[in-house]
Amino acid sequence: PTRNCRDFYLALVGRLLLMVGWSMVATYQLYILQKYVGLSVDESGTVISTMSVISMIVLIVTSMISGPISDRLHRRKIIVAVGSVIIAIGIAIPIMMPTALGMMLYAGVAGTGYGIYIAVDQALNVDVLPSQEEAGKDLGILNLANTVGQVLAPVIVGGVVATSSYATIFPIAIVCVLVGAV
Repeated sequence: PTRNCRDFYLALVGRLLLMVGWSMVATYQLYILQKYVGLSVDESGTVISTMSVISMIVLIVTSMISGPISDRLHRRKIIVAVGSVIIAIGIAIPIMMPTALGMMLYAGVAGTGYGIYIAVDQALNVDVLPSQEEAGKDLGILNLANTVGQVLAPVIVGGVVATSSYATIFPIAIVCVLVGAV
């Protein structure tokens, strides 16, 4: 799109940055638990299973709540931003608490934010489409932010871990998520 599409591209970049930040931590949970928290492979597997259940429950609940709230308030951007900030807060927990409990709290808090974000971001994306006649193409372009974010995250994490440590992943992910919220 080239006309009347400022909000479309803001939504695209916002989602891309959020997906990069989210994927930097979510994709590397096993390694974070082993190398950063110091758990064994077996312990890490148990914690990841617990984290998955926690994330699933809060994501489902918050998605079911935030979508109708957004519809009732006729507000999208602020709810997407709030969800993003909650994700960033969740990502910050393991910085202060590099333990299995800290990672489980991350799963709950970040999962809550992601549930809010994912439910309302879809509606926001539909609202910012520049052309109803080309909605399928434009939604496809917006969906690329998910894929590209998930591809960029390992590239960034690989570089960060090679030059620094797993601890550095968290602040970078927080910055990505918060810039995406803006």
